[in-house]
Amino acid sequence: MSHSDTEEQLNTIIYFFNRTWKIIVPIVIIILISVAGWYYWQSYKTEQLAIASEKYESLINKVDPADPKSIDELVAFANENDNIYGIFADLKAAQFYVETLKDYAGAESLLINARSYTNSELILAIINIRIAKLQYQLDKYQDSLATLNQIKSPKWSGAVNDIRGDIFIKLEKYQDAFNAYDAALASSVPEKLAEYIKMKRNNAEILRDIQNIEQEKAAQQSKAE
Repeated sequence: MSHSDTEEQLNTIIYFFNRTWKIIVPIVIIILISVAGWYYWQSYKTEQLAIASEKYESLINKVDPADPKSIDELVAFANENDNIYGIFADLKAAQFYVETLKDYAGAESLLINARSYTNSELILAIINIRIAKLQYQLDKYQDSLATLNQIKSPKWSGAVNDIRGDIFIKLEKYQDAFNAYDAALASSVPEKLAEYIKMKRNNAEILRDIQNIEQEKAAQQSKAE
């Protein structure tokens, strides 16, 4: 490349910069500010998580099953923190509500709050299973079924269909209960749980057969009349 070519290219670059620097400089500044802001935000989030972790541990140590009021601070903490420690706090508080206060509705509310803090499929599945069990205890069977329907991963098929079976028994849908227990057994469940589910499946089968006989008798009586 000749000296004149190099000089021409340099002049072209200078000309281009002179024409566009008013546009380029603000763009560069915006990029730098964005990068600095991102690093600041990440640093801030890390610092806040560290603070939340320490506070969570402190509040957990204050929880006393003999004192129902001891859970109040942990509940307040959960409402104020939409991070992983807020989720942990809701889960722990919900357990306290169930085991100590026998407040299933309160525990359900806490878990619904925890569910709003995460997009993790694993955590959502765990929370939804607990919510469904509480809704079952509260006789909210349709709500419980709807909650279970939110769990899509086949990994949870055993637990999900076990609960479904229990709900269908309550609804006197014994064939559906049998099918649900059968689906639970088709997935990988612990041996002891499998034995328990088999017993429930056998019971659902008996109830289904009795129900079918009663329905046939009712149909025959209706025809006779």
